[in-house]
Amino acid sequence: MQSRLLCFSGGPAARRVRLILQQVARGRLAAERQLQPEVRALHGLRGGYDSGDTVTIGDVSFKLKTPKSPELVPLNYMSDNLAQSVVQYLRWIMQKDLLGQDVFLIGPPGPLRRSIAMQYLELTKREVEYIALSRDTTETDLKQRREIRAGTAFYIDQCAVRAATEGRILVLEGLEKAERNVLPVLNNLLENREMQLEDGRFLMSAERYDKLLQEHTKTELDGWKIVRVSEDFRVIALGLPVPRYSGNPLDPPLRSRFQARDVYYLPFKDHLKLLYSVGSNVSAQRISQLLSFATTLCSQESSTLGLPDFPLDSLSAAVQILDSFPMMSVQAIIKWLYPYHILLGKEGRTAVEDALKRFELQDSESPLLPNRIKKVEQIHGSKTLQADVTVQIAEKEVKFQVPAGTRPLKLCSGSDAFIKTSSHKQLLAEMMQSHMVKDMCLIGGKGCGKTVIAKEFANMLGYNIEPVMLYQVK
Repeated sequence: MQSRLLCFSGGPAARRVRLILQQVARGRLAAERQLQPEVRALHGLRGGYDSGDTVTIGDVSFKLKTPKSPELVPLNYMSDNLAQSVVQYLRWIMQKDLLGQDVFLIGPPGPLRRSIAMQYLELTKREVEYIALSRDTTETDLKQRREIRAGTAFYIDQCAVRAATEGRILVLEGLEKAERNVLPVLNNLLENREMQLEDGRFLMSAERYDKLLQEHTKTELDGWKIVRVSEDFRVIALGLPVPRYSGNPLDPPLRSRFQARDVYYLPFKDHLKLLYSVGSNVSAQRISQLLSFATTLCSQESSTLGLPDFPLDSLSAAVQILDSFPMMSVQAIIKWLYPYHILLGKEGRTAVEDALKRFELQDSESPLLPNRIKKVEQIHGSKTLQADVTVQIAEKEVKFQVPAGTRPLKLCSGSDAFIKTSSHKQLLAEMMQSHMVKDMCLIGGKGCGKTVIAKEFANMLGYNIEPVMLYQVK
């Protein structure tokens, strides 16, 4: 929707229009005032509350219970500055939880959906059973795994069975990646809270189990191998919309088991407020231009041109780097997040560069980038393993902290197999900047030295390396 300036002259018609606009404005202000108590009620109950306390989001309240396994309750997902849209998502999930319904959060790639699910679990002190689905996930990974010990076969309960019997929330991520013959095993568990297990036990809903318990003893039900499914058991599924993104579309019977909610990117206003709080040393205009550019690449018009979505959730990491290095080039950081010069063809690169020009983010001269790492020093007395790193950029030296490993730190490995060139020094300094806020991925041709650079980087920060060979399935 485009914003336009409306001008009215005198007359009865103009007065009527002004009256209508005043009523609309008052209605919008009243709606915003109604949303504010939700944030205050939510923030007022964060922290060390006990069993029997109540968490309230707006007009929805949830009574807390003491978790049996506190180590399974997510931590450090809640923040003091929750976006209003996130509060609305949490309120909706709480409504469905109170109704005993499973939910399906569907939206574009990124950590937002998982973060919302974990924030709700932390807020309500609920235990989680998490599984990331893939093409290799089988029925055994969800129900029971068979093990042989000393010549005897045992069945070990997996995530779905543990969540059902212990009253936990089962988080299924990547629903679109699972094979079509895997998820139907959950159909009856989702709809009727019932499931037949390989070891002979039968999971039964709490309501039916309690009715049977009125007519039979607990010993009889145990002899029949009937297990009660907890009334607190819920499922939160996370997935991408198919067919826009690649994956398997959901079967209609399975899809009908969930209450779905479209979790798109944060609204522009909420995202801008979040970035302002992260980058206090970055100008507001620069942050606004960066977010406008990223939002443009996630629009429907950009997807029509074949451009991949910009990772909007990683903008906070980019702003953190700019906050520590305000002299750095914005276009260079954009290339770290969105390597369009590698991923796209000529037309795609032209479209991205046109967007950079439109939002005044293109470098007019050679960009300022870090030259080399000057110092790497261990921080002693810290609760977490940290290192002080000093990087030279232009003629300035900037000092910042990064996570470190357990081994001694070495600025130079001294290996005869690796000779640092100026490009290697610059790459290692850029990797150190990325490591300050996020994980990284080195992209390059075969034999260009990616593994050697990774080992040198690990030696600098005292990390142990664990190689994992990946392959592409055709």
